[in-house]
Amino acid sequence: MKIKLLIFLLLFSFCSSDVVDEGIFIDPVNLKNLQILETNENIDLSNNNFLIINYWASWCLECIEEHPYLIELSKTKGFENSVFMLSFQDSRENALKFINEYGVGNIQYVVDQNSKIAIYSGVFGVPETHIVKNGEVIKKYIGPISINDFQEIINNYSHLTN
Repeated sequence: MKIKLLIFLLLFSFCSSDVVDEGIFIDPVNLKNLQILETNENIDLSNNNFLIINYWASWCLECIEEHPYLIELSKTKGFENSVFMLSFQDSRENALKFINEYGVGNIQYVVDQNSKIAIYSGVFGVPETHIVKNGEVIKKYIGPISINDFQEIINNYSHLTN
């Protein structure tokens, strides 16, 4: 009985969507532009004080479900050029098919070929969305973002985009 209780407590503590891992910093050195990957050009995030990074994959059904919210967020005043979708452990071809089928918006699609940013950021799986201020993860949404999450992001973080 004690083992079942311990397992329940561990699962409950790891499944919180309001987890903020202090001290997680984003190192942009490994990010490449998904659409022009062959240029080997790094995407520099250091100039952005505020970012929304969504970890996704083409095979993820929940990623399809949340994609329209991310597109709308990328078009929202103040959030332009702040939304990044990081392809996570997926092939470039499948990722490009996904964005061609489901839309682009004002999103920058990037890939971290070695998954180092995801590992350093403590990504559990896809989809997962991180709110990043001055390189530090300040909020995580584990699982697909909903309309309520979309509204929370606009209401709580629009002042950070200035």
